[in-house]
Amino acid sequence: MNPLLKAWVEETVLPFEGVGLPRVAGRVLAWLLVAEPPEQTAKEMAQALGASKGALSPALRLLAHLRLVERLRRPQERADRYAIRPGAWRRLLLQKACTPSLYRAQAEKGLALPEGQGGERLREMRDLYAFLEEELPRLLARFQEEA
Repeated sequence: MNPLLKAWVEETVLPFEGVGLPRVAGRVLAWLLVAEPPEQTAKEMAQALGASKGALSPALRLLAHLRLVERLRRPQERADRYAIRPGAWRRLLLQKACTPSLYRAQAEKGLALPEGQGGERLREMRDLYAFLEEELPRLLARFQEEA
């Protein structure tokens, strides 16, 4: 892999780790975003990423379970291929869309405490997540219309 591409893959892992993906899964996901051809075998990914197929196997299972990648089979080929699943990013965002509701509800519980501690901080938290809870579905619908 050329050094610029390798650096980009390693940099792209960081946001994926930030949302809870293991580093190897993040590297696989980053690689599949730029790989040519877009469908890659575990062997091809292992070679490109300098990782063992054994390390990639749980990462691929996790990414398939999260519906971010799909497993494909070409005719007359024995090895499975993996690719970014169409609509993966929208689906991931929708899965995370429930998060604003959780944070908003927790802030409201805090505001209802008798001591009234953290009032301004909790209101800021509640207001932000209430806004996101309301607007995120609209943004995704607008994106779908324009795509």
